[in-house]
Amino acid sequence: MAKDVLHELRDINSLKSRRNNVVLILLCFLVGIFSGIIVGTYTLMLKKMSIFREFFTTNLEFHKIFIGIAVFIIMGLAMQFMLVKYPLISGSGIPQVSGLLTKKVKFKWFGELVTKFVGGILAIGAGMSMGREGPSVHLGALVGSGIKEITKRSEVEEKYLVTCGASAGISSTFNAPLAGVIFSLEELHKFFSPLLLICTLVASGTSNFVSRMILGSQTSFQYNFMLPKDIPYYIFALITVIFCIIITITGKAFSYFLLLIQRHYRKIKINKYVKIALFMIMAYVIAVYFSEITGGGHELIEEMFGKDVILRTLIIILALKFFYTMLCYATGAPGGIFLPMLVIGALTGKVYGGILNQYFAIPSEVIVHFMLLGMAAYFTAVVRAPITGITLILEMTGNFSYLYMLIIVCTITYIFTELLKMEPIYERLYFNMFQKQILEEDEKKRRMQKRFKRLEILEKWWKNKKIEIGIKPDEKNIKDKIVTLLIPVGANSEFDNKTVKELKLPENLLIVSVRKAGKDSIARGDTLIQSGNQLVIITDYTTAQKYAGELKEKGMKIVD
Repeated sequence: MAKDVLHELRDINSLKSRRNNVVLILLCFLVGIFSGIIVGTYTLMLKKMSIFREFFTTNLEFHKIFIGIAVFIIMGLAMQFMLVKYPLISGSGIPQVSGLLTKKVKFKWFGELVTKFVGGILAIGAGMSMGREGPSVHLGALVGSGIKEITKRSEVEEKYLVTCGASAGISSTFNAPLAGVIFSLEELHKFFSPLLLICTLVASGTSNFVSRMILGSQTSFQYNFMLPKDIPYYIFALITVIFCIIITITGKAFSYFLLLIQRHYRKIKINKYVKIALFMIMAYVIAVYFSEITGGGHELIEEMFGKDVILRTLIIILALKFFYTMLCYATGAPGGIFLPMLVIGALTGKVYGGILNQYFAIPSEVIVHFMLLGMAAYFTAVVRAPITGITLILEMTGNFSYLYMLIIVCTITYIFTELLKMEPIYERLYFNMFQKQILEEDEKKRRMQKRFKRLEILEKWWKNKKIEIGIKPDEKNIKDKIVTLLIPVGANSEFDNKTVKELKLPENLLIVSVRKAGKDSIARGDTLIQSGNQLVIITDYTTAQKYAGELKEKGMKIVD
């Protein structure tokens, strides 16, 4: 009788969980609809703003120049006012979304949604070298947060809705639904469960469908891409590896200068409104004389695909685009580096292909070839998200014949970034944004480490027990041997967002470290465990046999 009651209770809880999952998927569908509408409208407005900017920067007369400068300054002051009111709308928005998922910040969703939308239109519309893609991710995430607040869902479900909004933002702005899903999982979560995957697919696909109704269904880049022919295999392999090295070095330079200029800009000790007014005057001058480097750069890539440009002019455009992007991002204006990264990668590829064609008699087809590969490779070098880069370029061009080459180039580039120990740019920006909180947490951990001398205790314990790692099943006395378990932590699982001491593991199971992005940190009682982490647990062989499956299930199982 008691067993029947227990089974019935389990069935009720299972039904409740499934019903919640269905409701969550329906809410993700709503996130996709509203994200598609907002991001589609945002993209459309930015296209209109480019016409507005062109009116004030062409066919110049004295009174038109004066009015143009005044308009740019007013736009800058309005943008700065919104930044003061809502600081989290600054920059791309991707570090802010990561901050929400790791509980570093809480969104004020409506105010931030409105100001991010308007502020991005003002910043990018004024010709700042910033992209709409990062803000689109942020806008989608704010939609997800808003739906959570309106429907009064739990914090657990907020993570799903915010992640779905982020994927919907990428999907809408690039017309690339798969890239939206992969980006949210590879860059934001770095881990996924089946429920999270289906939720992001629903939101991304729905958002893409809605945005296509607003913007049209064409791919981002309208060009007939052809693989280069009649080049010896060994030469083609050599120039490709050299290109990957160049991309890796320039990618490292991108991250370095972005953070350096941002740091120095903040040190300028003048009033924020005066600073932005002076910058907007410079932005107006650049929009007049160097219009090619303004905005995200989508039109620039389209133009470069089918246009012959003098090599010296190309290098100048590349250098100007590179440093103007750094300076624009340093202002904190609501705009991202996503598309400018792709533009810089494409321009680097065009310069490299032009040099090969002009000085080494390599066929001209390699120019467009390296532009295409340059976008994916540069994204891999700077963001360290190769799968997203590959998928994004395939969907943006609609040309899947490049899949094999994209895989090769992104893999080689990723290996070089590992050798140079490069960190993902969004993680660096995330650290800078929440540096105070992160340093306080690290200091607390160091104090705990000194207090309990955990390292010495573990070392002594290992020595006394004669721990051996990687014992084979057929060795003698296997039941007395110590083995290591590596348990992944999924989003909103039983282990997610809990401290080590809250897990209450069975006896003989000891968490020795928490692994994040391949780096281990000593596990203390107050160490916070988050999705994407891996728990390194040591125990005896018998206990491992008994609990390994259960621990893995708890690490993946979604809780209400």
